[in-house]
Amino acid sequence: MKAAVMRATGHPLAIEDVPAPEIGPEEVLVETRTCGICGTDLHILEGRGYVPPLPHILGHEPAGVVAAIGQRVTRYKVGDRVVPHLFFTCGECFFCRDGRDEQCANLRGILGVLVNGAFAEYFKAPESNLFFLPLNVSFEEGGLLADAVVTSVHAHRRSNLQSGEIAVVLGCGGVGLTLIQVLKAAGVRVVGVDRSDESLSLSRELGAELTLNSADPGRVRKVREFTGGLGARCVFNCVGTGGTMRDSVDYVMTCGRIVVIGEEADSPAVSTTEIAQRELEIVGSRNGTRQDMAEAIRLLASGRVKPPIARRFSLAQINEALALVRSGALGRVVITVKD
Repeated sequence: MKAAVMRATGHPLAIEDVPAPEIGPEEVLVETRTCGICGTDLHILEGRGYVPPLPHILGHEPAGVVAAIGQRVTRYKVGDRVVPHLFFTCGECFFCRDGRDEQCANLRGILGVLVNGAFAEYFKAPESNLFFLPLNVSFEEGGLLADAVVTSVHAHRRSNLQSGEIAVVLGCGGVGLTLIQVLKAAGVRVVGVDRSDESLSLSRELGAELTLNSADPGRVRKVREFTGGLGARCVFNCVGTGGTMRDSVDYVMTCGRIVVIGEEADSPAVSTTEIAQRELEIVGSRNGTRQDMAEAIRLLASGRVKPPIARRFSLAQINEALALVRSGALGRVVITVKD
């Protein structure tokens, strides 16, 4: 099969002929139709953070068609349209049994990160990790389920927000723009904050009632005015830098919650005095669970959430596509592996 192979950090991916994955009795071979590109792909390729054993195939936002099934697979048949939950979990540990499988203690793999992914004509996944893709959801939209959409659904669930409450989405990129739609579908009022006026314009189109440039010196005051002087019930930090964490504390109301989605290892801590005195809650949010995947699929099928797609590239154009993501493309960039 053709695959975009990572052989070294800091170097372009190479399009090569490699063997198709061999499946076990409980695994499914999927013919890749599309695969989205995520910032995590860039982090790995550039050697920032975890680097898997090389050579490696990246890509964790795929959708495709079942090409072959293992001997014990009963749920799927050849030709079924499917999308994966990218965390290959054990189903038996405390966290899996508690419905928190994104924190599995015996993680068997993460598609495209710990195991070979879908920048290739085929990928494999355990039967238990696959979901049917509804006929009214395109492959390219379905591929974004595994990350951008399920991450947004999980973050909303972590927020405990109720309909009519106000939230700030800080960072209106691929996840942030999807999150705005998820929140609006739940009746939450949204303020979008970003450094890009283009992103803010799209945020308004997708349902944000107020948008603010992060360089606006009056942004905190404007959030306070919009919320009747209280501040937002919840702030979703999709960036994760020290500066945006400081802003999150300024935007959120006393006794409010900050949901941290974006990750930066060297982010300075916010004031513990302010956290304690204002009784703020700071919670993390990592990808999502199988329950979140089911909800994400329902939202896509309903048409209430539609991930914004910036551009589409062929597998042969993978390095051009990665460069576009690196430049800060608005919306998701998708690789079409097979039409």
